[in-house]
Amino acid sequence: MKLSKLVLLGCCMISVISYGRQTRGNQLNNDEIVDTTTCGSSCNCSQSQTPLGIMTDHIHPKGTWMASYTFMNMALQGNRMGTSVASDAMVYKNYAMAPETMNMQMHMGMIMYGRTDRLTLMAMGGYVTGSMSMTMNADMPGMPGMNAGNLNMQSYTSGFADTRVYGLYNFSNNSDNNIIASLGINLPTGTIRAIGTTTLGDNHRLPYNMQPGTGSYGLLPDVTLVHKIGLVSIGANTGADIKLNTNDLGYKQGNIYHLSAWTSYQLLPWLSGSLRGETIYTDKLKGKDTQVTMPVTELNDPTVVTANYGGTVVNIYAGVNIHFVKPILEKFGFLAEFGLPVYQNLNGTQMAQHDNFLAGIQYSF
Repeated sequence: MKLSKLVLLGCCMISVISYGRQTRGNQLNNDEIVDTTTCGSSCNCSQSQTPLGIMTDHIHPKGTWMASYTFMNMALQGNRMGTSVASDAMVYKNYAMAPETMNMQMHMGMIMYGRTDRLTLMAMGGYVTGSMSMTMNADMPGMPGMNAGNLNMQSYTSGFADTRVYGLYNFSNNSDNNIIASLGINLPTGTIRAIGTTTLGDNHRLPYNMQPGTGSYGLLPDVTLVHKIGLVSIGANTGADIKLNTNDLGYKQGNIYHLSAWTSYQLLPWLSGSLRGETIYTDKLKGKDTQVTMPVTELNDPTVVTANYGGTVVNIYAGVNIHFVKPILEKFGFLAEFGLPVYQNLNGTQMAQHDNFLAGIQYSF
């Protein structure tokens, strides 16, 4: 799986559906629900029923801000060829190494500002850390990246990710039916030259899935629909990450297209729960970095082969949103989501997605 998916995944993190003053108890009176299209002066901008992985479901009124921090972890384990699980023995038929586990974490910051009552500006960036474990075929001779007598290789990466800036516009005046369209630009601020341990030895260029950045400018169109029925909220989101240029190392990561649908329910005045389905399709990687993909490395490591990138993944997420109604704390929101894949169809030989976890805190002012 490519890191751009993680970034993409990392970009989907904030949403706000606002409520008025609420009574104590396990049920809310529908008369208390206020405008959910924007955060008006009488509502609490930190409150939200929308899952953390969706960020474009709201705008802010003129002159107001929201800041947030989100931690994201993507875990991968084992390998797949298309829709089938691939054992190490199957991988060894084509490569000397078989990836075993991979964990990529992002620490993301985001800020939103209401430029007008219909237009909100948003910017986000993050710092990525990660590790990958690979095992060598015992029948193969030792490699520079392996310790004597050790068949396991560990690689580590870290660095700043790309930066994204968006404009979000509200097309709806109906508080129960929000239509938010957004357009963003990906700025290639993340490194594509991270080095570490590879089959060539230490301090060599890491493969594409271990690079924090893409090296390419990108166009980020997105549309979100949210409909509210009493204590229930349903929504859908679709968008894309379209790479505009080949980077200066000679490759372009694949375009990404995503679709999500969810439903959430206000369980308590301060607690809501959600279920979300997500489909992500990623195009193949085009071109190559000649310091990563070369004949000797293509025989050893499937992560350096450009044909082993792209595919379709379907995830199911469960989420919770916590918003306290006490003074001071009412401006904060605490959100989390946990997701598992239910379908994977991957190009070539790739590491399989195992789970995704997101947790964040947001503050409105």
